[in-house]
Amino acid sequence: MTYKNPQKNVECKQRVLKRNQKFRRRVKQLVFRLRGCIGTLTDPCKWQDIIPYVALQFDHRKDEVKKYNISEMDSHSIKTIKSEMKKCDIICAICHAIKTEQRRLGYEN
Repeated sequence: MTYKNPQKNVECKQRVLKRNQKFRRRVKQLVFRLRGCIGTLTDPCKWQDIIPYVALQFDHRKDEVKKYNISEMDSHSIKTIKSEMKKCDIICAICHAIKTEQRRLGYEN
């Protein structure tokens, strides 16, 4: 939404950014509680019970087309963020780094 007053535009954008950050954080926590970390391509997660939510990341599945980086979708609508999240698994940062490297090296699921 665009306002005539530039200050109102800044305030509106800041509200949207905060809302989307809060939404992504809540989704990460909820999905992780329900599913846990899926681990790497070759091993289950070894850090399952000791991971704080700030160490969780969205990992796009191999067969899904990645349109956006979720961490950079602050100005998008919740609907667009949700559609991109549906293409992802939530895994811990350690497993994400290992899994990404395994994909680069050609490991298969």
